[in-house]
Amino acid sequence: MKIAKKWLIGIASFALLLALVPNVQAATKKKAAGKVPVSVNKVLKQLTQKKKVSPNKYIYLDVVLKPKNEGQLSDKVMAVNTPGNSAFKQFYTPSQFQGEFGQPASVVGQYKPFFNKYHLKSQSFQNGLIIKVSGKAKNVNKAFSTNLQTAKYHSNPVQFSSKKPVMPANLAANVLTVLGITTVQQSSGTLAKKQSDSSKVKAKYAPSKFTSRYQLQPLYDKGYKGQGQTLGIVTFADVTKKDAEHYWQAEKISTKPNRISVKKIGSQASVATNDAIGRTETDMDIEMSGAIAPQANIRVYQANFSDVGLVNAYATAFDENQASSLSMSWGISEYLTHYLKSQRLLTPVYAKVLNLVMAQGALQGVSTFVSAGDTGAYNYGIGGKIGPFSLPNYSTYGTFPADNPWVTTAGGTTLPFKRTLGNYQISVNKERAWGSDYLFDMYANNRKLFLSNFSAYRQLLAGGGGGISHIYGTPKYQEGVSGVNTFNAREYVSNLMQPRLNPVLLSGTDYGRNYPDLSADADPMTGYQIYAAGKWQVAGGTSVVAPQFNGATAVINSGKGTRMGFWNPQIYQLAQDKDKTPFTVLDSDTNNSNLYYTGQPGKVYNQATGLGTVNFEKLYDAYQ
Repeated sequence: MKIAKKWLIGIASFALLLALVPNVQAATKKKAAGKVPVSVNKVLKQLTQKKKVSPNKYIYLDVVLKPKNEGQLSDKVMAVNTPGNSAFKQFYTPSQFQGEFGQPASVVGQYKPFFNKYHLKSQSFQNGLIIKVSGKAKNVNKAFSTNLQTAKYHSNPVQFSSKKPVMPANLAANVLTVLGITTVQQSSGTLAKKQSDSSKVKAKYAPSKFTSRYQLQPLYDKGYKGQGQTLGIVTFADVTKKDAEHYWQAEKISTKPNRISVKKIGSQASVATNDAIGRTETDMDIEMSGAIAPQANIRVYQANFSDVGLVNAYATAFDENQASSLSMSWGISEYLTHYLKSQRLLTPVYAKVLNLVMAQGALQGVSTFVSAGDTGAYNYGIGGKIGPFSLPNYSTYGTFPADNPWVTTAGGTTLPFKRTLGNYQISVNKERAWGSDYLFDMYANNRKLFLSNFSAYRQLLAGGGGGISHIYGTPKYQEGVSGVNTFNAREYVSNLMQPRLNPVLLSGTDYGRNYPDLSADADPMTGYQIYAAGKWQVAGGTSVVAPQFNGATAVINSGKGTRMGFWNPQIYQLAQDKDKTPFTVLDSDTNNSNLYYTGQPGKVYNQATGLGTVNFEKLYDAYQ
């Protein structure tokens, strides 16, 4: 159930190092700890209700060290994941990653005595890039010469320092940035894609719909059910094991007992993510992945959603190197990253930091899946005001980190169905991109119904995420693939969030990381049943698909006896081979939209559904 609130249009601590005062004088023998934005004097004037952070408040930071050999990292990821290369399947260990790309132990070891001096706890990851630091705010201030404060920025809570974080020059020389000094919280509405409640299990909403439609059942028939594998779930809300166990039992899925373990990761909260919606999301991720791979272990990495929490959840998973596949169903609008940068609240290196971590996972052979989003090609930004009225900023912004080049991004489709809603019959005749434009005729004839029901109106704006990133460039595995960086589109929704009937077909070009990569059923109209908080619900969203792909990977790994690794280099090769492709391209340019992007007839890729849907039996046979 991909939810806009969980897409956290307010990722805290994305604004990393505020530069509000001149550099510390050389006589102090200290230097700025990593990259900082330019002046933020303009923003400083807009901060209100400023006060000091409580001295005893517990603060979590990441000191991120500069990588070595960064220019070689992309080629190495491609090499170990591309058939025919001499390094193919020679996956790294965390210590091997450190040896080639991280700082050596002799450098990392210099930081612990410094933090001990200030009564701060510190722990380094094996990758040689990240040192977790935690302790009381008063000790953080002493160690980094900061003055942590809280304030409001356009009514949004902010934690910041009016002094740049500094460290002794010999330590600062190897620091890329410090995460967690500044936190910015943006609020947003939710888009829960719950179709209905149900008091009992219904077969038409069972996970077997996924396994039968996408040909995973033949792998079960061979005895491959995820045994010997661990799949990982990255989440930012509570875990309720008993809900998942009840779900599998009620669905009559024979699962491995005591299979769920939880790794709690300390990080300060930027946004309240531990609400009922967050817990439901976590339940669904565990239930879906575990249903698809019934004999796999499940390792849940639970943190608070912040810059520190997001990085540390993945870094912990790759540091443990237990899970051979991971999925995550959270993200934010790319707009926010650009906005905060323009306001001098965002260091430009956060995307780089996460990219380094994700590349580590791909080098280690971990298959990582991220949901593409549930608001179609659109995302929300920060709008303006006319008097007391707020105006939306709603456009085709990308989604972070679904746009990351080292993850396989899961998009959404709608399955064929017919249904009567009130006096109106709606139908979808074939599997298509998930976009609620098939409801627009009904809207045109029943405007009063939709305009008087906010939940129904929000459903009109739902669809599978997809587009072209303006943070990350086009990765090598997408270069030269037909349909990548070209697009067909129909503007089904105006920038004032009004449905449009019969929009004209547009065509164009763009450049960046195109996403999603693959798609499967995500529409709540043709969705899946889940069990959360003592209730059965029918839900949808691309956050159903990512954990399903996660589970399917564990199934394939259990059959092949080796990690699939990072999918994308192989799947883009296979998609271009007409004899071997295991994908069904959804390339029609009519009735096949994620509310903006649509199919490109005859081309391998489109931004509404990526390479299309998967035949897992064929994928198993063709994938090396």
